[in-house]
Amino acid sequence: MSVSLVWLNYLVLIICGLINLIGLFGLFLVFFPGLTVTWIGQLIWVIYVGFNKGHADWQFVLTIVIFIVNTGLMILGSLLDNILGAKKTREKGVPWWEIVVTWLAMLVGGVVLTPLGGLAVALFSLYLMEYFRLKKDKKQAWEGTKALAFGYGSAAIIRFFLCLVMVGLWIVMVVFL
Repeated sequence: MSVSLVWLNYLVLIICGLINLIGLFGLFLVFFPGLTVTWIGQLIWVIYVGFNKGHADWQFVLTIVIFIVNTGLMILGSLLDNILGAKKTREKGVPWWEIVVTWLAMLVGGVVLTPLGGLAVALFSLYLMEYFRLKKDKKQAWEGTKALAFGYGSAAIIRFFLCLVMVGLWIVMVVFL
């Protein structure tokens, strides 16, 4: 192996590691697809090393298995926001149409006002819809809004731990395979 190839290996490893870290710490930002970014860093790595095809058969198979597991974790984590947010909110009696409008408000607000602004727009819009639907009952409107915030917060915590598992498995793949 020539010196330039060794440096290329280190460069790709560093870039993929940085992408993994950006994905992990990006999860602290609302709307940042941290799990997907982490997964892309890992995809680059497994393509670069050819899924460890040149190694022993067990290493090749284990690399594929770890990548498939990380793909599943990424998909699961990406769906959690909508599932947990809607579940907690529905438990408080919020109708589906309000959940959909809130999600759209968050999407538009996230693009126009930054991701954090999108979250604020979503919570505020749900509060207003609930307030008027429930005949100006502030307490009940607040309960639905808290449920949505709790659902999103729970999903964020779970996504962070899923991403830690993904990064840990990637490190196992890099170091031991």
